[in-house]
Amino acid sequence: MTIDLTVLGCAGSHTGVGRMCSGYLVEAEGTRLLLDAGNGSTANLQRFVAIRDLDAIVVSHRHVDHCIDLIGCYYNLRFDPGFTRRIPLYAPAEVHTTLAGLLSGDSPMTFDDVYDHTEVAHGDQVPVGPMTLSFAHSRHPVPTVSTRIEVAGTTLVYSGDSAGGPELVEIARGADLLLCEATWAGYPQDHPPDIHLTGAQAAAVAQQAGVGQLVLTHIAGGTDRDAVLAEARAVFDGPVDLAEDLARYRVTGER
Repeated sequence: MTIDLTVLGCAGSHTGVGRMCSGYLVEAEGTRLLLDAGNGSTANLQRFVAIRDLDAIVVSHRHVDHCIDLIGCYYNLRFDPGFTRRIPLYAPAEVHTTLAGLLSGDSPMTFDDVYDHTEVAHGDQVPVGPMTLSFAHSRHPVPTVSTRIEVAGTTLVYSGDSAGGPELVEIARGADLLLCEATWAGYPQDHPPDIHLTGAQAAAVAQQAGVGQLVLTHIAGGTDRDAVLAEARAVFDGPVDLAEDLARYRVTGER
Protein backbone atom coordinates (compact mmCIF):
# COMPACT_ATOMS: atom_id res chain seq x y z
CA MET A 1 0.00 0.00 0.00
CA THR A 2 1.21 3.54 -0.76
CA ILE A 3 0.66 6.96 0.77
CA ASP A 4 1.26 10.01 -1.42
CA LEU A 5 2.56 13.16 0.28
CA THR A 6 2.59 16.57 -1.42
CA VAL A 7 4.31 19.53 0.25
CA LEU A 8 2.05 22.58 -0.06
CA GLY A 9 4.14 24.80 2.19
CA CYS A 10 7.37 24.22 4.10
CA ALA A 11 8.34 27.63 5.50
CA GLY A 12 8.73 28.13 9.24
CA SER A 13 6.83 30.96 10.96
CA HIS A 14 6.44 33.17 7.86
CA THR A 15 6.37 32.83 4.09
CA GLY A 16 9.45 33.19 1.92
CA VAL A 17 10.22 33.51 -1.78
CA GLY A 18 8.49 30.53 -3.37
CA ARG A 19 7.70 29.03 0.04
CA MET A 20 4.33 29.00 1.77
CA CYS A 21 3.79 28.14 5.42
CA SER A 22 3.03 24.63 6.66
CA GLY A 23 0.59 22.55 4.64
CA TYR A 24 0.67 18.97 3.33
CA LEU A 25 -1.70 16.91 1.20
CA VAL A 26 -1.82 13.22 2.09
CA GLU A 27 -3.59 10.79 -0.26
CA ALA A 28 -4.30 7.05 -0.09
CA GLU A 29 -6.84 4.95 -1.97
CA GLY A 30 -8.69 8.05 -3.16
CA THR A 31 -8.92 9.62 0.31
CA ARG A 32 -7.53 13.15 0.64
CA LEU A 33 -6.33 14.59 3.93
CA LEU A 34 -4.97 18.10 4.53
CA LEU A 35 -2.34 18.36 7.28
CA ASP A 36 -2.12 21.98 8.45
CA ALA A 37 -3.19 25.06 6.53
CA GLY A 38 -0.56 27.77 7.00
CA ASN A 39 -0.31 31.05 5.10
CA GLY A 40 -0.66 30.51 1.36
CA SER A 41 -0.57 26.71 1.48
CA THR A 42 -4.12 26.20 0.22
CA ALA A 43 -3.33 28.12 -2.96
CA ASN A 44 -0.91 25.28 -3.71
CA LEU A 45 -3.50 22.74 -2.51
CA GLN A 46 -5.87 23.81 -5.29
CA ARG A 47 -3.31 22.84 -7.92
CA PHE A 48 -4.11 19.24 -6.97
CA VAL A 49 -7.57 19.07 -5.42
CA ALA A 50 -10.57 21.34 -4.85
CA ILE A 51 -11.07 22.28 -1.23
CA ARG A 52 -14.60 20.83 -1.35
CA ASP A 53 -13.14 17.40 -2.21
CA LEU A 54 -11.05 17.06 0.95
CA ASP A 55 -12.15 14.16 3.14
CA ALA A 56 -10.71 15.62 6.35
CA ILE A 57 -8.36 18.25 7.76
CA VAL A 58 -5.89 17.98 10.64
CA VAL A 59 -4.45 21.10 12.25
CA SER A 60 -1.50 20.59 14.58
CA HIS A 61 -2.00 23.77 16.65
CA ARG A 62 -3.39 27.30 16.69
CA HIS A 63 -0.33 29.27 15.54
CA VAL A 64 -1.34 31.11 12.39
CA ASP A 65 1.45 29.68 10.22
CA HIS A 66 -0.32 26.33 10.63
CA CYS A 67 -4.02 27.19 10.50
CA ILE A 68 -4.85 30.65 9.13
CA ASP A 69 -5.71 29.46 5.60
CA LEU A 70 -8.78 27.72 7.01
CA ILE A 71 -10.37 31.17 7.11
CA GLY A 72 -9.88 31.52 3.35
CA CYS A 73 -11.15 27.95 2.91
CA TYR A 74 -14.25 28.91 4.90
CA TYR A 75 -15.12 31.56 2.33
CA ASN A 76 -14.22 29.25 -0.56
CA LEU A 77 -16.68 26.65 0.75
CA ARG A 78 -19.34 29.15 1.81
CA PHE A 79 -19.62 30.51 -1.73
CA ASP A 80 -19.26 27.14 -3.49
CA PRO A 81 -22.73 26.03 -4.65
CA GLY A 82 -21.44 22.47 -5.05
CA PHE A 83 -20.47 22.19 -1.37
CA THR A 84 -23.33 20.68 0.65
CA ARG A 85 -21.66 19.07 3.68
CA ARG A 86 -19.17 19.84 6.47
CA ILE A 87 -15.51 18.78 6.31
CA PRO A 88 -14.26 16.89 9.39
CA LEU A 89 -11.60 18.93 11.20
CA TYR A 90 -9.39 17.34 13.86
CA ALA A 91 -7.37 19.72 16.02
CA PRO A 92 -6.14 20.17 19.59
CA ALA A 93 -7.52 22.65 22.12
CA GLU A 94 -7.59 26.36 21.19
CA VAL A 95 -7.70 25.89 17.39
CA HIS A 96 -11.49 26.08 17.14
CA THR A 97 -11.73 29.09 19.47
CA THR A 98 -9.00 30.95 17.58
CA LEU A 99 -10.45 30.43 14.12
CA ALA A 100 -14.11 30.77 15.02
CA GLY A 101 -13.30 34.02 16.81
CA LEU A 102 -11.93 35.52 13.59
CA LEU A 103 -15.33 35.01 11.95
CA SER A 104 -17.44 36.12 14.92
CA GLY A 105 -20.07 38.64 13.86
CA ASP A 106 -18.93 38.59 10.23
CA SER A 107 -22.07 36.94 8.86
CA PRO A 108 -25.05 34.79 9.87
CA MET A 109 -22.95 31.76 8.98
CA THR A 110 -20.38 30.40 11.41
CA PHE A 111 -17.15 28.40 11.33
CA ASP A 112 -19.13 25.26 12.17
CA ASP A 113 -21.32 25.59 9.10
CA VAL A 114 -18.46 24.31 6.93
CA TYR A 115 -16.24 22.43 9.41
CA ASP A 116 -17.25 19.50 11.61
CA HIS A 117 -14.75 20.05 14.42
CA THR A 118 -13.47 17.34 16.79
CA GLU A 119 -10.92 18.20 19.47
CA VAL A 120 -8.10 15.67 19.72
CA ALA A 121 -5.36 15.06 22.26
CA HIS A 122 -2.60 12.61 23.18
CA GLY A 123 -3.67 9.01 22.62
CA ASP A 124 -6.70 9.76 20.44
CA GLN A 125 -7.24 7.77 17.24
CA VAL A 126 -9.69 8.36 14.39
CA PRO A 127 -10.36 6.69 11.02
CA VAL A 128 -10.43 8.68 7.77
CA GLY A 129 -11.27 6.34 4.90
CA PRO A 130 -8.47 3.73 4.78
CA MET A 131 -6.27 5.88 7.04
CA THR A 132 -5.92 5.46 10.78
CA LEU A 133 -4.84 8.72 12.42
CA SER A 134 -3.17 8.60 15.84
CA PHE A 135 -2.26 11.70 17.83
CA ALA A 136 0.44 12.39 20.40
CA HIS A 137 1.28 15.39 22.57
CA SER A 138 3.93 17.59 20.98
CA ARG A 139 6.23 19.75 23.10
CA HIS A 140 5.40 23.35 22.11
CA PRO A 141 4.14 26.47 23.95
CA VAL A 142 0.47 25.92 22.96
CA PRO A 143 -1.55 22.67 22.75
CA THR A 144 -0.05 20.81 19.79
CA VAL A 145 -0.28 17.31 18.35
CA SER A 146 1.95 15.13 16.21
CA THR A 147 0.08 12.87 13.79
CA ARG A 148 0.72 9.27 12.72
CA ILE A 149 -1.04 8.09 9.55
CA GLU A 150 -1.21 4.37 8.86
CA VAL A 151 -2.63 2.65 5.77
CA ALA A 152 -2.35 -1.13 5.54
CA GLY A 153 1.17 -1.34 6.89
CA THR A 154 2.52 1.92 5.47
CA THR A 155 3.15 4.78 7.90
CA LEU A 156 3.73 8.52 7.60
CA VAL A 157 4.33 10.66 10.69
CA TYR A 158 4.15 14.46 10.89
CA SER A 159 5.76 16.11 13.90
CA GLY A 160 3.86 19.39 13.81
CA ASP A 161 5.83 22.04 15.65
CA SER A 162 7.83 20.23 18.29
CA ALA A 163 10.77 20.41 20.64
CA GLY A 164 11.06 16.62 20.48
CA GLY A 165 10.97 14.38 23.50
CA PRO A 166 9.83 10.79 24.09
CA GLU A 167 6.31 11.34 22.76
CA LEU A 168 7.62 12.27 19.33
CA VAL A 169 10.06 9.37 19.27
CA GLU A 170 7.31 6.93 20.22
CA ILE A 171 4.71 8.10 17.70
CA ALA A 172 7.39 8.08 14.97
CA ARG A 173 8.64 4.60 15.83
CA GLY A 174 9.13 2.47 12.73
CA ALA A 175 7.52 5.01 10.38
CA ASP A 176 8.35 4.71 6.70
CA LEU A 177 8.64 8.50 6.44
CA LEU A 178 8.98 11.11 9.18
CA LEU A 179 8.08 14.65 8.15
CA CYS A 180 9.77 16.57 10.92
CA GLU A 181 10.22 20.21 11.74
CA ALA A 182 13.82 21.48 11.83
CA THR A 183 13.42 25.17 12.43
CA TRP A 184 16.99 25.90 13.44
CA ALA A 185 20.63 24.90 12.93
CA GLY A 186 23.52 24.94 15.35
CA TYR A 187 23.65 24.45 19.09
CA PRO A 188 20.30 23.94 20.87
CA GLN A 189 21.40 26.18 23.74
CA ASP A 190 21.61 29.10 21.30
CA HIS A 191 17.83 28.94 20.77
CA PRO A 192 14.81 29.31 23.06
CA PRO A 193 14.02 26.04 24.87
CA ASP A 194 11.00 23.78 24.36
CA ILE A 195 9.79 25.33 21.10
CA HIS A 196 11.53 23.85 18.03
CA LEU A 197 14.20 21.42 16.84
CA THR A 198 17.51 21.86 15.05
CA GLY A 199 18.38 19.66 12.09
CA ALA A 200 20.56 17.48 14.30
CA GLN A 201 17.81 17.11 16.91
CA ALA A 202 15.25 16.14 14.28
CA ALA A 203 17.68 13.55 12.94
CA ALA A 204 18.24 12.18 16.44
CA VAL A 205 14.47 11.62 16.76
CA ALA A 206 14.48 9.79 13.42
CA GLN A 207 17.46 7.67 14.45
CA GLN A 208 15.96 6.73 17.82
CA ALA A 209 12.59 5.94 16.24
CA GLY A 210 14.10 3.79 13.48
CA VAL A 211 12.28 5.51 10.62
CA GLY A 212 12.92 4.73 6.98
CA GLN A 213 13.21 8.27 5.59
CA LEU A 214 13.44 11.77 7.06
CA VAL A 215 12.05 14.89 5.38
CA LEU A 216 12.92 18.15 7.15
CA THR A 217 10.42 21.01 7.05
CA HIS A 218 9.43 24.27 8.81
CA ILE A 219 12.94 25.68 8.44
CA ALA A 220 12.95 29.32 9.54
CA GLY A 221 13.60 31.99 6.95
CA GLY A 222 16.88 33.07 8.53
CA THR A 223 18.21 29.54 8.95
CA ASP A 224 20.88 28.14 6.63
CA ARG A 225 19.05 25.28 4.92
CA ASP A 226 22.28 23.61 3.82
CA ALA A 227 23.49 23.62 7.43
CA VAL A 228 20.25 21.98 8.59
CA LEU A 229 20.65 19.25 5.98
CA ALA A 230 24.32 18.66 6.80
CA GLU A 231 23.55 18.41 10.52
CA ALA A 232 20.80 15.89 9.94
CA ARG A 233 22.86 13.71 7.59
CA ALA A 234 25.62 13.55 10.19
CA VAL A 235 23.20 12.03 12.72
CA PHE A 236 20.63 9.96 10.80
CA ASP A 237 21.91 7.02 8.76
CA GLY A 238 18.92 6.89 6.39
CA PRO A 239 17.93 9.16 3.49
CA VAL A 240 17.30 12.82 4.39
CA ASP A 241 15.58 15.46 2.24
CA LEU A 242 14.72 19.12 2.69
CA ALA A 243 11.04 19.77 1.98
CA GLU A 244 10.30 22.13 -0.90
CA ASP A 245 6.94 23.52 -1.92
CA LEU A 246 5.24 21.23 -4.47
CA ALA A 247 7.64 18.34 -3.81
CA ARG A 248 5.91 14.96 -3.86
CA TYR A 249 6.81 11.73 -2.05
CA ARG A 250 5.43 8.22 -2.50
CA VAL A 251 5.62 6.40 0.80
CA THR A 252 5.61 2.60 0.77
CA GLY A 253 6.00 -0.03 3.45
CA GLU A 254 9.08 -1.36 1.67
CA ARG A 255 12.62 -0.37 2.70
